[in-house]
Amino acid sequence: MTIAPATVPPGTYPPAVRSAWLDLYGDGTVTVPLEDYGRGYFCSNLDLGAPAVRAVVYNRPDAHGEVDLTQYFGGRVVTINLSAYAGAGAQIDAIPSLFGKFSVPSARPVLHFILNRPGVAERTLALRPSAFSWPITAPDRRDVQLQFEAADPVIRDVAVKQATAWSGSTVGAGRTYNLTFNRVYPAGGGAQVNATVQTNGDVALSPLVRIYGPITTPQVGFSLQVAGTQYALYFVSGFRIDVGHRVDVDCAGRSAFYDGDPTQSVLSSIDWRYFNQAGYVPSWPLIPPAPESAVLTLSGTSTSSSTQAVAIWQDGYLT
Repeated sequence: MTIAPATVPPGTYPPAVRSAWLDLYGDGTVTVPLEDYGRGYFCSNLDLGAPAVRAVVYNRPDAHGEVDLTQYFGGRVVTINLSAYAGAGAQIDAIPSLFGKFSVPSARPVLHFILNRPGVAERTLALRPSAFSWPITAPDRRDVQLQFEAADPVIRDVAVKQATAWSGSTVGAGRTYNLTFNRVYPAGGGAQVNATVQTNGDVALSPLVRIYGPITTPQVGFSLQVAGTQYALYFVSGFRIDVGHRVDVDCAGRSAFYDGDPTQSVLSSIDWRYFNQAGYVPSWPLIPPAPESAVLTLSGTSTSSSTQAVAIWQDGYLT
């Protein structure tokens, strides 16, 4: 992918529709563009590569062919080619140093890029450096090549999406009166509100689910509207999330932490028996791309008007 035409004369560069930059820590504090007209260097090629297919096959023992169980990608290789020109105002021997810190093996920079296409303008890809080349050749030009590998080959939308389901209140509202004669006050409460989880990306999503207390025996459900598949994240009877606290269930990372604290795992408190009941599948929630969608539900006891489950995700793409 060419970021800007290399044939445009120096000093006449228009604002680029496409752009790309590296973010060292993923928080925007240390960044460097892949193309800087003012410094006289340009990106001649940004190759995002393609995810490797992680093949899982074995020979059929008594017939031609193979049994193919392939489902997942491996990593992908990203290559960036840059050129600095003295005639465009570049101090050519200084340009490679701009990318040195991004090429340390322990670094995990994030590539941001914007393409000229409808829909999501900016997407990201987390990288690991694998090669850095900047041969010293002619006095008026310096070519630099950066190469990275992406352990997670899925390109992410920068927008974090959320869908919130409310359990409805099961605790009394208003005041309690110490009267004993025949006065009856209805229990306070609120209606349960479900949410819809849907991705417009290319790959299925496994969201992070944050369950906010107060709630006892939380039961989170995902019901696919097209396939009819039902997933359950039910906790064991009596498990409680107090008011002001939460449980983070990472469906992609296969983890569950109280208050998001890695030292407070509550994975053993998820009641896996529900995976074996009729109507539920023995797997973590996985929601395919649109037109599929899932209805998110939350139920339990000892809830209040603030009890909720929030599904959090970023749409994932191959391009």
